[in-house]
Amino acid sequence: MAEERSTDESNPTPPQQDRQSRTTKRERFRPLSEPQKARQEALNTLRQYDRMVEIINETLRQAQRFRLRPSTIQELNRISIRNIEAEAGRWRDVPIVIEGSNHQPPPWEEVPKQIDDLCEYVNDHWNDRSPFHLAAYVMWRLNWIHPFVDGNGRTTRALSYYVLCARLGFHIPGVTTVAEMIAQNKDPYYKALEAADLAERNGTLDVSEMEYLLSDLLARQMVLALQRGDAPSMQDPISRARKEIASVQRNRPPRRSVEVLGSDFAIKAGAVSGGVAMIFFMGLVLLSMWGHAVPQDARYLVVIVLALAGALSAGFLGGNASVRGVLPLPKFNEYPLTVAFAGGAAVLIALLVLGSRLFL
Repeated sequence: MAEERSTDESNPTPPQQDRQSRTTKRERFRPLSEPQKARQEALNTLRQYDRMVEIINETLRQAQRFRLRPSTIQELNRISIRNIEAEAGRWRDVPIVIEGSNHQPPPWEEVPKQIDDLCEYVNDHWNDRSPFHLAAYVMWRLNWIHPFVDGNGRTTRALSYYVLCARLGFHIPGVTTVAEMIAQNKDPYYKALEAADLAERNGTLDVSEMEYLLSDLLARQMVLALQRGDAPSMQDPISRARKEIASVQRNRPPRRSVEVLGSDFAIKAGAVSGGVAMIFFMGLVLLSMWGHAVPQDARYLVVIVLALAGALSAGFLGGNASVRGVLPLPKFNEYPLTVAFAGGAAVLIALLVLGSRLFL
């Protein structure tokens, strides 16, 4: 007698298939003629501006602390090259070259992390850096990363303007904005980018040229707004913005001086000066221990040489640390020349007093 089969054996369950995902349809565009592309870019520019204003106002109405997010960057790019590029709003997945620039953007694999780092810098320094510094940093760094296959410049200028308005605390009035003025004359903008690129290659963060450019353009935008009568109720915010502009212009150090302080030369000069001061001082201490006092007629010279060597070391090393942004007090990082001179003067006075006590 044949064995009875169980219900499961008589009605076997069909084996389950592994689930697989697939794309449904990828957006494709027919190539546009030059006039069609120009019209689409103009339309996208208007749409991007409208959305940028919406984001600014949304941010200003929020009670919570400002947070710059990668999704905002992607949204602005998506609007900028909508119906022009299929990869609109997506991080690039190919290498890219910037024609007319010596800078080579990072590999596409690093783009997401670089964007995260950019947002973290802005968010971490929101309260201790000026509006112009943060906007200038965004303007330079996003260009440096070049995260999209197209529309990087338009996205960067819109995002920088958004950060500037959010940090100032009001939507800056005016028909012709900073971003539009940059687009109309890009030469100063490119020079400021190149200056920041050069500083980055030397291992320093210096976007001061971009800060000065933004402050100049913002001042021009506010003058145009006032002349047109676009800002009758904005006197208080404009007054605050003028103070920020004056602060940037007043503290503008000579370009060459900042480059020297941020270079390897400053580190080497500071190390050599400090070494000379230390060796000189230790030599004097050892001579006195062995009963060889400093000659009376040479004591003033000894004290002066010791103090100058120490002051030079403090000035070079302090200024270099300020340019690189590594001083523990963030405000000092914005004024490298002040830090260099003040630090050198303080050490000079301290060593003159110490030397006079020991040798005079």
